[in-house]
Amino acid sequence: MSSADEAVPVIATKPQVRMQLPRDWRSQTGMAIVLIFGATVMLVPFFWMIATSLSRKANSSMPRVPTLWPADPSLFNYWVATANLPIVKLYINSLFIVGTTTLGYLLFSSIAGYAFAKGRFPGKTFLFIVFLATLFIPFETRMIPLYLFVRDLHLNNTYWALILPFLAGGFGTFLMRQTISTIPDDLIDAARIDGASEFRIFWSIVLPLCKPTLATLAIINVIWRWNDVLWPLLVTSSRDLYTVTQGLALAGKSSGVYVGVALATAVMAILPVIVAYLFLQRYVIRSVVSSGVKG
Repeated sequence: MSSADEAVPVIATKPQVRMQLPRDWRSQTGMAIVLIFGATVMLVPFFWMIATSLSRKANSSMPRVPTLWPADPSLFNYWVATANLPIVKLYINSLFIVGTTTLGYLLFSSIAGYAFAKGRFPGKTFLFIVFLATLFIPFETRMIPLYLFVRDLHLNNTYWALILPFLAGGFGTFLMRQTISTIPDDLIDAARIDGASEFRIFWSIVLPLCKPTLATLAIINVIWRWNDVLWPLLVTSSRDLYTVTQGLALAGKSSGVYVGVALATAVMAILPVIVAYLFLQRYVIRSVVSSGVKG
């Protein structure tokens, strides 16, 4: 037998596994760097504001180099801020006004959005365009006619003057209409066949499916109403109706500029907005994710 006929032993070798990075790792890394940079730019001034509000020396001289923690941490500025202002009354007014307007805004925006999305009536497209047109009109241009209307109704220096003008809006109607339009008509028709009324369909089927959008709209409206200063200054002169931002603005104007105290009041003013966002952020994220899913 020749050597060519002899069996040649075959040595099995393990396949070499190479670690491969995703093809788009460069873009993901770049996006992460951009997001970290943006978060730093947004958060550093906020932490600096908190640190300065805890510094007693900030009222006499500001540090040349901003620090994220004061050398003399103290709650003195917060004590001064609460001693000079009826902060509890201001918070009660703001929470009542913001809470009432937000609930009304969500309710009326949802009803109007449902009517424009699933209703059938003459002039629906034209009326929806009119609602959209209000988004292009700045509030300052309609502020004086709105003030005259409120004055003619004798609502000045009342909670109604701070609540009624903001119970509905074009933005909320547009956002809810776009969301409700994605709900299948077959689902609503099936409920009608089962004998459900329009209000039952709206309350038990449509609204639960719109929770992420409602949470997003709630946060936006809370920020708008909580930070509003111009309209409360225009329609109220009674200190019993002052909101947090209104009271802080007038207090700072009358007592001069003390940086530590001013930043302490600013921290107290924005805390409810931060708490509201932390409470509703999971719905906001769900809304953003669902809006990007098609099909």
